Amino acid sequence: MVDDSDDGGDTIRGELTPATTLPRIGAPTTGGDLGHAATGIALTPVPLPPAPSIERTRPDSPSARNRSDTRLPSIDVTRYRFGDVLGEGGMGEVLLAYDVHIGRDVAVKRIRTTEPSAEELARFVREARVQGRLEHPAVVPVHDLAIDRDGRPFFVMKRLTGTTMLELLGKLRAGSETDAAATRRRLLHAFVDVCLAVEFAHSRGIIHRDLKPANIMLGDFGEVYVLDWGVARAMTDAADPDGPPSVSRPFAAGLKLESGDTLVGTVLGTPAYMAPEQLAGDRAGPAADIYALGCILYEITAGVALHAQGRNAAGALPQPVARPSSHRPDAPPELDAICERATQVDPADRVGSARALGDAVQAFLDGDRDIAARAALAKLHIAEARAALADIETEQQRRVAMRAAGRALALDPTATEAADLVTHLMLKPPKQVPVEVEQHIDQIDTAFAQHQGRYAAMSMLAYLGFVPLLLWTGVRNPAFVVAFAVLAAGSCLHVLTLTRRTDIARRGIYLNACINAVLIGLIARMVGPFIIAPTLAATTLMAYAAHPKFGKITVMATIMGASVAVPWALELFGALSPTYRFTEQGEIVLGSSIVRFSSVPVQLAFAMLLVVLLTVVGLLSRGLARRQRDATRELELHAWHLRQVVPTLPH
Repeated sequence: MVDDSDDGGDTIRGELTPATTLPRIGAPTTGGDLGHAATGIALTPVPLPPAPSIERTRPDSPSARNRSDTRLPSIDVTRYRFGDVLGEGGMGEVLLAYDVHIGRDVAVKRIRTTEPSAEELARFVREARVQGRLEHPAVVPVHDLAIDRDGRPFFVMKRLTGTTMLELLGKLRAGSETDAAATRRRLLHAFVDVCLAVEFAHSRGIIHRDLKPANIMLGDFGEVYVLDWGVARAMTDAADPDGPPSVSRPFAAGLKLESGDTLVGTVLGTPAYMAPEQLAGDRAGPAADIYALGCILYEITAGVALHAQGRNAAGALPQPVARPSSHRPDAPPELDAICERATQVDPADRVGSARALGDAVQAFLDGDRDIAARAALAKLHIAEARAALADIETEQQRRVAMRAAGRALALDPTATEAADLVTHLMLKPPKQVPVEVEQHIDQIDTAFAQHQGRYAAMSMLAYLGFVPLLLWTGVRNPAFVVAFAVLAAGSCLHVLTLTRRTDIARRGIYLNACINAVLIGLIARMVGPFIIAPTLAATTLMAYAAHPKFGKITVMATIMGASVAVPWALELFGALSPTYRFTEQGEIVLGSSIVRFSSVPVQLAFAMLLVVLLTVVGLLSRGLARRQRDATRELELHAWHLRQVVPTLPH
């Protein structure tokens, strides 16, 4: 189908006037303008409305002398069978039609209103002549030009089938393309063809002025078409607007409007793709089309438009940085440079021609990456990285610097300055740890805490193993044994509950520490504060200190110290009966109001306690050592990979 960006509407059917004639499209109209071309329309049998009054050329003017008298042959009223409306806009509409004489589908564009103004008539016929004279594979060919029964001009074109570039870009943004890289490469190849078509138009003195993805169609069989030449401008010599065309613009002189060329201050086009000078109302030249092509290339590469749709002259400056990599980090650096050059504010700083722009993109597609250009791009990225680090370093600035330095090194692996910068950024930690790193470390800490918690739960179960020994040696206070067993089981269940959570709250750790402190206090009360309790307190503190999430070390040390100090102090001040006494011979005698000390059970309990303590301390120490070694191994692997990327680093 034909995709006219201004068209789209309901189904309309109609027929053509058999005797309507116009000057032949291919006639050598070397003088005059297209507004005058409408005077060649035969006013019989259906005269044009008198209001437009199209004929205004002096008989002795150069354009009148150069106009051919050749007429189109009369059109058979049954030649075209009209079908659905393919597109509809403010002034025109495009209809599907069938050419009975040739036996093919065609597209017909005509003015919708039955009373068009002289300016509308002139612009419409001018569009047909511009499109018809640009005989290029990427310009839709015009087959016929005439008027209908109501005096409305129409022209017949090739019917197109395919997809607009706008539709493909929309699919890329939506993620509905299964192979986004292949689609983007297809768009780049089409972009090269568009550049050649625009270069052809420029060589004929025609400026498109409304290049955008919606006006580019990709055919089903590899064709590429540039659509909608309705606002195209013909470049003419200001000194002699009616004179013969020059060698550089052989077709331009015959395509002026009757009202003259576009006035300065008239804005025609689509703001999101217009050059700053065009948006400001200045006369658009070839550089304006190059700017629009640069915007299209940016959108293909970055996936988003360079400018917003509501852009106006006031928002044309300052110019956004046209680097696709700023939005899509994996965008090729070569296309970064091409987009920046094509969208410079000053037209003189842009790419010299549409062909040069297309050649640059084709060189990228062919893999022809100039070494000198890559080195120059690398220097620009190095300067960008150093500029990002020049001020107070933030997370965002460091990210920009790292990416720029990495791109510089990828462009030029021999650049020692880029290597030194990457090395500096890799080896010197940032002043503030990035949020992503903190989150990753938190995940690692949580996994380790869960692993350590399972060991702690097993240790709590070991307490229950001493209950039979207590009963064997003899219990004087059964309530003590029950409390001891309940606390040991409760501590075990509490630890298991904590390990199942991804966010281990510090208050939960402190609660568990208090439960363990009470257990150790009971043991101190059972055998005295000098034998087993201090060892258990130190081992338990070591288990908590092995992980940074297990509370502040000062708080944990205070809690564990209190487990021994509090029972001891209560004995010293007489609040509790003593568990020890000193003899005159310098001996310490242990006693307990809780249990009786029997030889075999007590020795067996001490042996079991030694095994448990050695096991717990060994597992904790080995876990810490393994974690430290894993971290060292990971760091050394990163350093090894860095040495492979940056060969200038010392081995």
